[in-house]
Amino acid sequence: MIPKYCPYCGDQKLEELEPTEVAIDNMIWTIYHYECQFCGELFDRIIPEGELEWDNISPDDLDSLIDDDDKPKGYPH
Repeated sequence: MIPKYCPYCGDQKLEELEPTEVAIDNMIWTIYHYECQFCGELFDRIIPEGELEWDNISPDDLDSLIDDDDKPKGYPH
């Protein structure tokens, strides 16, 4: 999920900078860096290894990922 606006000023002029990867406890975390072109603030988005990028999935692929038969019905108590 790519941020659509700056969390500091709300402007939508964002530039994605070079991402960083960090390995912690045999897990790779990708840190995406963004800079607001309006206010100049920098902020990050951290994605753990294996987290799906929902922006890159087509609706047809999403349907194939969801299988209602494997999900429990109702709320767990």
